[in-house]
Amino acid sequence: MPNRTGLTERAVASHALALIDEEGLVGLSMRKLAGALGVAPMSLYTHFADRDSLLEAVAQLLYAQIDAPTGEDLGPEEKVRQIMKSVRRVLVDHPAAVPLVAKYPPRTLDALAFVEAGYRAFRRAGITAHDTARAYRALVAYSLGTATIEVNQYFAAHPAATPPGDSIDSPTLARHLPNVIEVGPLLPQLDDGVEFDYGLELTLAGFMRLQDSTLGSR
Repeated sequence: MPNRTGLTERAVASHALALIDEEGLVGLSMRKLAGALGVAPMSLYTHFADRDSLLEAVAQLLYAQIDAPTGEDLGPEEKVRQIMKSVRRVLVDHPAAVPLVAKYPPRTLDALAFVEAGYRAFRRAGITAHDTARAYRALVAYSLGTATIEVNQYFAAHPAATPPGDSIDSPTLARHLPNVIEVGPLLPQLDDGVEFDYGLELTLAGFMRLQDSTLGSR
């Protein structure tokens, strides 16, 4: 709600997101945010009780940026595919805010729009509420897991990604860990976006195959 400063909750949260994008989560403080907005720090507490509630609001803004396709000409797989690719775009655009999405679930109507779109797609395809919930859990785990790995450059820092070279341990490593030596250096060479799509297709294909087998057994 607005106050005498003219600020709204959305405006404060939007400025907080911009500050997080620039300086990371550790760079966000109520005092610094107030300075960027040109107001007294205490005025921010009109909208948010503390920094934690502000961060939760930032997460809701991020969720609201995720596409929620409604076209009835799209099948459930394509709708979910579009949603998941949009999830990745949002997280890649705001890498410093990924921990917020991992901590705070969607709550507002705008934030839940993409969730509703995904649920609707599965339910209209005849998938039970129980299996829809299972699929949602799996897709959340996949999207958050891959985003965390990507923004932290997990594979680039993986010890297996660096060949042992000509060290004294090289012959022993090659003898005992031949597959690690062969596969490891490939890990950081793979394109994050391409591999996200690859994993998503595996996940969707596996889920739909399970559904087909379940329906066929009835």
